[in-house]
Amino acid sequence: MNRREWVGLVGASAVSLALPACGDDLEPHEDGGVAVLEPWAEGFLVAVWAKRGGHVTVVVRQGGAVVDMLDVDLDDGLGSIDIAGLEPDTAYEVTTLSAVGPLGPNLVRTAPRDDDTRTVRIAVSGDYDPSPEFESDLIEHLVDAEPEVFVSLGDFPYTDNGPVAKTVSEYRARHAALRTAPTGRRLIEAMGIRAIYDDHEFHNDWNPVFVEGEPARYAAAMQVWDEMFPIRDPVGDVRYRSWRWGANVEGFLIDCRRFRSENAMVDGPGKVMLGDEQRAWLVAAVRASTATFKLVFTSVPLDFGIGNDSWVAFAHERGLLLDALVGVSGLLFLTADQHYFAAHRHAHGIREFQTGPLRRGIGPPGPVGPGVLFRHHAYNVAVLDIHADRIEVTGLGAEGERFYTETLTVADLTPA
Repeated sequence: MNRREWVGLVGASAVSLALPACGDDLEPHEDGGVAVLEPWAEGFLVAVWAKRGGHVTVVVRQGGAVVDMLDVDLDDGLGSIDIAGLEPDTAYEVTTLSAVGPLGPNLVRTAPRDDDTRTVRIAVSGDYDPSPEFESDLIEHLVDAEPEVFVSLGDFPYTDNGPVAKTVSEYRARHAALRTAPTGRRLIEAMGIRAIYDDHEFHNDWNPVFVEGEPARYAAAMQVWDEMFPIRDPVGDVRYRSWRWGANVEGFLIDCRRFRSENAMVDGPGKVMLGDEQRAWLVAAVRASTATFKLVFTSVPLDFGIGNDSWVAFAHERGLLLDALVGVSGLLFLTADQHYFAAHRHAHGIREFQTGPLRRGIGPPGPVGPGVLFRHHAYNVAVLDIHADRIEVTGLGAEGERFYTETLTVADLTPA
């Protein structure tokens, strides 16, 4: 008898008596935390961090009733489980029972079916540091906006500012510090998350040269990233991937670190950000998508960035990529890294919104150019309301300020 059959036999109400109610104001556990990741139409991943106890029990409720209960064995305090067989487009509550007490509840919504044309809301940002000096009320306003899923574009957390993490235990501590900080916990418990790393999860502006110079540190950083942000059905150790959110949206999370050439290399045919294999996958997947809107998430901006760590220094490959996407309807790039909000227009009319930081210092303005349409230097998150025929983009700031709005149709987002 599996857990789901057992819950049905003994009665979900009996199990519910042992669980905290949704919305309980639990004290944060410094020794444990949970994130609900990779939500899809029929389930999600639950990633658990808990210092004490060999296993935890994950309880899934819908509308107050227990619908699933599964044990997760922890390896050195970490574990994850794939919850499947759930209903599409449904809100669930996840409570994790552990030796440190109940963790959560975490709220998550499964994705709509691929043919569901209803309007959806997605939030995007990056750059989160739990240090008190970066405190604001932005996270509360992000939670109040009720996005169905949050996409993190890296530097989540910062592990390379003092004390610099170099070992597995040190990297785990930095991830745990973000997840147990009050605002970090508030964000992670309020919604499902999809994420890709940028540079500060390992080393500022890293590329293969840094990997070759500090292989043990890199291995520790990537091990802990995979522990804290497991991917459903990974293909080897590839972390770039795509995901659907109803009929209107397909998202493409790309890896702008692992396959890139050295930043200082002279630009040209041999210099790459994505590499031939990832770029070919991205172009083919975007062109084959049946979603109305194709959202490409890149952790660094396409242009107007400071220094040589963004696509500015990889213009040859950027040209190959953008040229290959001409004619794709409903194409939009979402980026982060520069620590301010911006709206950009690029070759072929391709549009980009740059977002972040959630909690980190504000960056200086980048280079100007005719493609810079708007800038706002403050903590921010981009909120996208995606309809069957248009995307409404809102720049959301501290104190709930909605400092930017723009509506883009399918035609507006079709490169010519």
